[in-house]
Order: sequence, then structure tokens, then C-alpha cells
Amino acid sequence: MKNLTTLVITLGLVFGAGLACDKFKGTTNDATPSNTSTNSNANKSNSATTNTAKSESKAPEKADFTVTAEEFDSEFYKKGVKSSDLEKYAKKNIAVSGRVSMLVTEKKGTTQPWVTLYAPGVLHGVSCYFDDDNVDQMKKLTMDKNAKVQGFMDDLIVPEVSPMLQHCVVLEGN
Repeated sequence: MKNLTTLVITLGLVFGAGLACDKFKGTTNDATPSNTSTNSNANKSNSATTNTAKSESKAPEKADFTVTAEEFDSEFYKKGVKSSDLEKYAKKNIAVSGRVSMLVTEKKGTTQPWVTLYAPGVLHGVSCYFDDDNVDQMKKLTMDKNAKVQGFMDDLIVPEVSPMLQHCVVLEGN
């Protein structure tokens, strides 16, 4: 019964966080390092490449950080951690590896399908949300098996709350 209660609370928090994140959306997350340029000719070239690439399947951008789920989660729960300590992750692509501890392959209302990579503790782990175009990649994932997922960390970073990545892709799975 205790495990069921914990599961219900966890799902409620995840769904609530997903809904809250949707309310903060209003701009797109195109400000990744590889999408920015100061040269106007490069901008024109990048725009053409980006528009073409959206219609094709493309490899994920190079990760700005590569960490394990346990390392990443522990930074968010480090004693005395502040938002400023975690700003280095804002608007970055992050590759995370770990054991799949939760796998939800169907969209629930406005909450995208997601996978949680394990970190010790109740309500801990890295939640990785997939866009509609990338949901099929989740077939590569299996409960309790190791995986590597890459996603985008927006600038809504909250200390003492497990990290969430958006626009995820599977890099490695079973």
C-alpha cells in the first residue's frame, strides 16, 4: 500500500509539473548554442539548414553536458543549492545515462510521453519528455535497463526538484 501511495504521489507531481511547464511556454526553445550566430550570412545559411532538417530525421545536436542521472539529480538536491548554482544547465542540451525507472509512452492530456532515469530517493530521477515526432524512439527503452537520453533543459530550473528535460531523443537503449 505504501508503494502504491508513493507511485500515485509521484505521478501527481510529474503531471502537475508538466502542466506547470506548459503554462510557462510561450516562446520556443530555439536559443541553443548551435542555433545562434552573429554573422548574418551564417544566420541565413542556418535558417535554410534548420528548415530542411526539420522535415528530415536528423542526428541530435552535440550535448553541452554528459552526466549520469544520479550525478545530475544530486546536483539539484545538494545541500544549500541555489538557482544560480544550476544556471550552467539553462538552455543547454544534456545527455543523461541511467536505469529506466518509469516509462510512460502515451500522451496524458498536455503531458508528453516521458521516461524517468533512476536516481536514489523518493521522487528523484531525471524526467525526459518526448515530442510527438520522437515518441517512436521510446520503443528502444525497457524498464530496469540502462539507457542514454538527450534533451533540452529550459531556463525554468528549480533547486531541490529533480531535473526535467524537454524535446528528448534516445541515444542508446535496449
